[in-house]
Amino acid sequence: MTESSDRPLLDLIRRHGPLTIVELAERLNVTATAVRNRLGRLVESGLVDRRTESMGRGRPRHLYEASTLARKQLGQNYADLAVVLWDELMRSVEDRKLRRMLFGRITERMAELYRGQLTSEAWQGRMAELGTILHDRGIETEVTSGGEGGLLPILKQHTCPYHELAEVDRAVCAMEKKMFEKVLGQSLRLSQCRLDGHHSCDFEATTSAAGTSI
Repeated sequence: MTESSDRPLLDLIRRHGPLTIVELAERLNVTATAVRNRLGRLVESGLVDRRTESMGRGRPRHLYEASTLARKQLGQNYADLAVVLWDELMRSVEDRKLRRMLFGRITERMAELYRGQLTSEAWQGRMAELGTILHDRGIETEVTSGGEGGLLPILKQHTCPYHELAEVDRAVCAMEKKMFEKVLGQSLRLSQCRLDGHHSCDFEATTSAAGTSI
């Protein structure tokens, strides 16, 4: 999200902002030029907002403060909660039929988050759009060709949004695959997984998918 050298600056702005470049440089004991360079990256990434404050007849000064995006993203960590909830679900719900129903409802709810953002009718186009949406949400994702002799696209996830949870129970991988299938309207297979030492989790359309659209 940010370079490691930018984090102290961002933390300072979050805790004590809004601050000027001079104030930031003094508190961090670095040059104003160094602060400007880091602020440029943070403003461009949307984590820091700049506002101008009038100083009467003098030159206006620029103040830097944490953006709404920064306050939402920084410090968020749902991994522990997700692991606990998943464990409770697996241990507490002994009825397999009920468990399958819950998994189905969870999968459908997750699919709804993405389905409404897609516009393409063909599943290939929808996969490309899904890859972009996932990447914009911070999940390093790309769609490449190579499936079925290079004719079909592959959704490659280089980072796992459920890494801690998947290490506990790989059923999460199956749930994610099912969710993607609901979003795309197309059957998929997980041809390789990061948990097996691969560099990415690859979701490929099944053989029968060629030429299919929803």
